[in-house]
Amino acid sequence: MSGKDAALKVSVFTRLSDARTDWQHLKDAGYVNPYQSYEWVSAWYETLGREHGIDPVIAVVHRRDKAVLLLPMGVECSAGIRTLSFLGHQNGNQNTGCWDADFYAQAGREEIEEILVSLCRQAGTDLLALHNVPENWHGRSHPFVLHRAAPSPSPVFMRSLPSDFQVLFTETHSKSARKKLLRKERLLRAAGQYRVVKAITPEEIRQGLDAFVDQRAKRAAKAGIPNAFSTAVSVDFLSRLLNTETKVRPLDVWFLETGGTIRATYLCIEHAGTIYSYSNSISHDDMEAYSPGNILFLEILRSACAAEGVNMLDFGLGAEPYKRAWADPVALKDSFLAVTWKGALKKGLDRTRTHAKSAIRNSDFLWPLVRQLRKWKAGLS
Repeated sequence: MSGKDAALKVSVFTRLSDARTDWQHLKDAGYVNPYQSYEWVSAWYETLGREHGIDPVIAVVHRRDKAVLLLPMGVECSAGIRTLSFLGHQNGNQNTGCWDADFYAQAGREEIEEILVSLCRQAGTDLLALHNVPENWHGRSHPFVLHRAAPSPSPVFMRSLPSDFQVLFTETHSKSARKKLLRKERLLRAAGQYRVVKAITPEEIRQGLDAFVDQRAKRAAKAGIPNAFSTAVSVDFLSRLLNTETKVRPLDVWFLETGGTIRATYLCIEHAGTIYSYSNSISHDDMEAYSPGNILFLEILRSACAAEGVNMLDFGLGAEPYKRAWADPVALKDSFLAVTWKGALKKGLDRTRTHAKSAIRNSDFLWPLVRQLRKWKAGLS
């Protein structure tokens, strides 16, 4: 690269392991989103990525001999148009890249766009699509929010966590709402054999994952909600993340059991002082009226508030009402950068699709209608 950026070098790797040393360095000393850690991305690529026929492109930007930015990307080809996007964005919540802290603090949009164009040309792609990038991250506007970025269809929900759970509970819920939740908790406990488990042993992990998969399938059949974990390959992806052989698992499974049955599950990540809610499920049975999913999350938050070093909640994508009770929406953006005429054509189509999805998801009329139509279609099936 030229001019003031002469010290920057963009290297491209097609094997994830070739960039692992720099990846780990940035995870240890910089800013890395857990959905773009080596462990998460490699688990996704070895399962769902291969199934989708995606070719990995791992870009590492060095300033002199120091890695300052790593981008885990993949090439998707459709109708002869090659698009470069974040590896695993289909099954993650937000995408940020992996940054050296000092470089992130001072990186300018023009400098970043030059890096991105260089990457696209090296990868031989027509279009760069950066999905679900937080508008603000680590105290500044994210450099990947490019000119004319479109709002992502859904925000994430975040909130700082106090060390005292009761303070959080009082700040976020009225007295009547607190009493209602605690009454439901008592009713779940009254069923007997009540326990909340953060799975540690292989047996607990298997129990939690099996319950999660079964509950998600039944929920999809009942409500017509798309199920991202409906195939053996997607379950293999989760199994790798829950692998007990690693010292620090990329993913944890929690579950609430009462009356001898697991009634709710939560997949969570603890990373760099934040607890991330990834996905959840509940059983559709006689205990559903007691909101076992909400009660399980109460227990998870109690644990997070008491844990040393955990000070932030990230509720993940989706504007479900229960999230609004605990946290505030944080806007995400989708950015597109075309480098060929074919890319420019697809960019226009993708921007239109993103705007349409955002309009539907944020409409008080259209989104409930979509959900009702899904439920109706599921009933017909």
